[in-house]
Amino acid sequence: MTADRTTPFTWIKLGLTAFFWALMFYLGQYAVGVMSPESIGGWRFLIAALVLVPLVALREGLDWPGLRRNAWPLLVMAVVGIGGFNVFLFHGLRLTSPVNGALIMALCPTLITVFGALLMRERIAGRQLAGLALGLGGVAVVVSHGSLQALLSLSLQRGDLFVLLAATCWAIYSTIPKRFINGLPPLQITVGTIALGGVLISAFAHTTQPDFFTVPPVGVIAAVLAMSLLGSVLAYLWWNDGIRQVGAGRAALFMNLVPIFAMLIGVGLGRPLLPSQLVGMVLVLGGVWFATAPSAPKQMAVPLARP
Repeated sequence: MTADRTTPFTWIKLGLTAFFWALMFYLGQYAVGVMSPESIGGWRFLIAALVLVPLVALREGLDWPGLRRNAWPLLVMAVVGIGGFNVFLFHGLRLTSPVNGALIMALCPTLITVFGALLMRERIAGRQLAGLALGLGGVAVVVSHGSLQALLSLSLQRGDLFVLLAATCWAIYSTIPKRFINGLPPLQITVGTIALGGVLISAFAHTTQPDFFTVPPVGVIAAVLAMSLLGSVLAYLWWNDGIRQVGAGRAALFMNLVPIFAMLIGVGLGRPLLPSQLVGMVLVLGGVWFATAPSAPKQMAVPLARP
């Protein structure tokens, strides 16, 4: 971290990044009412790649030797973290609320911490296990609406389970570079996986969905563009800039604002908050803090970015 490069605008950009990611849950829920999840994901990341690749090329250049050297792990990351994540997330948003989706996704930093320890064959600290237990408890409260009977009978919403699968995909995506990516900066990894993911999801959507080349209503086009330009391009650039300027540890704290912003957006739209969602938020964010607070900034589980 270089303190002299940190300005108030740095913190504003990190806050807006968290807001954009929270907004994605509402835009995604709106879009899946008209388009298939596969087509939304394909267009979102195809557009993002067409904008992000030349931007990064102009800013710092593209590390073609590094991208070729890491082609296989980047391909796996694109399939799991871009393709799998988006398909599960958008299918989930068809069946659950944006607040539930944001709260379940807030479990990601804890999952990344635990998956990273397993992948690197490191001992998992007791605080990490306790944090994971707290986070899973929070997710259980959210998906069951606070009903013990629903948990015992496994009567859970499919949408919440889809979002939990999406969170698992994203945790795997963020863990792979720790062991399998060599000599490639995070922004280059992001560009490579977004470009590969955009092409792969688009090809999959084109062959499996009838609506990929169907022109949707203007509102849906605006939602997909916002997810591409705000939630992918701008947010990813600002997130990587923020990590460079304030450090991974302090940047990670802004991830906790995503479910809070999602709740505030819901309130602004007139949607009621359930007590189970408030309790779940406390448990999930408490679990994230408990699992990561003792770590030094360089050791904290910080996602490359949130899709």
